[in-house]
Amino acid sequence: MPINIILADDHVMFRQGLAPLLEAANELELLASASNGREAWELIETLRPDVAILDVSMPEMTGIEVARKTGDAGIDTQVIILTMHDDPSAAIEAQEAGAAGYILKDNSFEELVLAVQTVAAGGTFTTPAIRSKLRELQCNGKTTVALSPREREVIRFIALGNSSKEVARIMKISPRTVDAYRFRVADKLQLNSLADLVWYAVRAGMVG
Repeated sequence: MPINIILADDHVMFRQGLAPLLEAANELELLASASNGREAWELIETLRPDVAILDVSMPEMTGIEVARKTGDAGIDTQVIILTMHDDPSAAIEAQEAGAAGYILKDNSFEELVLAVQTVAAGGTFTTPAIRSKLRELQCNGKTTVALSPREREVIRFIALGNSSKEVARIMKISPRTVDAYRFRVADKLQLNSLADLVWYAVRAGMVG
């Protein structure tokens, strides 16, 4: 029996490039594709695929939100999150939402197939680059916890050298809100200074 799959990504070129590879792969059957999170959820609810491969950042619902909704509905579909960013806090958030797999878009197609086979068999799969960053953070005594997309965005802008006022202007929020995000993240990650925060962002892959 082939592993039934749906694919969701809001980037047409990426979706059109990956779909034929999935269709041609042995043991896999691509049932349908979606361009946003709402469409992905509707496909999961209707088709009940074995595996859903979802972009982490999509309009209407993120891949992580779809994963959480799938679990809350008691649907057996296993979710693999695809992302461009090797941020371990995002991987933790995906796991907490019920995603069984987390893989980078610049990984090989063979690794994606391995992830699909692993989660379809009831296992979990985290791309080695993320596992390495998680180990590195743990070895250096830094706690890795789930950060919200908004928290990661604030931290990334701060780590790039922007002031609270500059981040507020970029994100269209108040400087007080920026500071609230910053202090919340520092508390979550047990960071004591701005230098610690920047160090974490660099090690976590939020900035190059």
